[in-house]
Amino acid sequence: MITEKDITESLKNELQPLSYIYAFWLEGLYAMGYADEYSDIDYWIDVDDNYVKEALEHVEIALRKFGELDERDETGNDHPKLGQIVYHIKGSSPYLVIDFNWQLHSRDRNEYYFIKGDIVEGARVIFDKDNVIQFKEANPQEILKNKENCKQECDYRYSQHNRVRKYIRRGSYAECYAYYNKYVIEPLVMFLRLKHIPLYPYHYLLHISKHMPQDVVKRLERLIQVKFLDEMEDKMREAEGWYYELHEELYSK
Repeated sequence: MITEKDITESLKNELQPLSYIYAFWLEGLYAMGYADEYSDIDYWIDVDDNYVKEALEHVEIALRKFGELDERDETGNDHPKLGQIVYHIKGSSPYLVIDFNWQLHSRDRNEYYFIKGDIVEGARVIFDKDNVIQFKEANPQEILKNKENCKQECDYRYSQHNRVRKYIRRGSYAECYAYYNKYVIEPLVMFLRLKHIPLYPYHYLLHISKHMPQDVVKRLERLIQVKFLDEMEDKMREAEGWYYELHEELYSK
C-alpha cells in the first residue's frame, strides 16, 4: 500500500537536489496532523520562475516510481504566480489524491505566511533553502475586523427569521431548510468560529469537527439535523438562545 510517507520521501529525494526548487512543504490535513485514510495530500513547492516545466517533470518522475498516473488534472489558479495539478497513481486508494501546487519564487513574501499555533492552516516543512516558509504571530487587528464584519452580517441575518417561519407556515420544507441554514445556522457557526478560532469565521462547516470542542460540535449537529417542519421552530428558538449567549460573550467586553 502506497502511503503519504512513501510519496513525500520520493518527492523529497527527487526535488531537494535541484537548485531551482527553494522549498517543499505540506499543507492541509497531513500538515495539521488530522489526516486519515480518506485524506488527500496537499504538496507545495517554491520554484524559480523560469523552471516550472522542469520542476514538474521531476515531480512526475518521483510519482511514477509508484506506478502509472491515471489522473493529471491541471486545474490552474487565478493567481498569476501560483499553479496546481491534481494527480492520482493507478492502483492506489481512490482517496489518495495528490494535490500538487507551486508558487513562483518571485511571489511577494509579504503576501503569504502561516500563523504560529494555528489549528486550521499550517505547513509541515520538508525542506526550505531560502527562508520561504514564514511563521508569524496572529494579527489582533485582523481578529477585530472579523468581529465587526461578522456582527453586522450575523445581526442582519438573525433579524430575518420570519423568512424561515413563513415557509414553515406554507409547509414548504425545501425552501424552509435552505433559509434555516442561511439565516439560523450559518450566522451561529460564524459566532462559534469567532469564539474558538477567530481568524477563520467564514469557513462554515469545513473541518469543524477538528476545530471545535466535541460538545459544541454535537450540540450544533442536533440543530442541523432537522427532519420535519414541526421541529424547525423549536430548534430555531434553541439556536437563537445560543446565538445571543455568544453575542453577549463576544461583544459585551
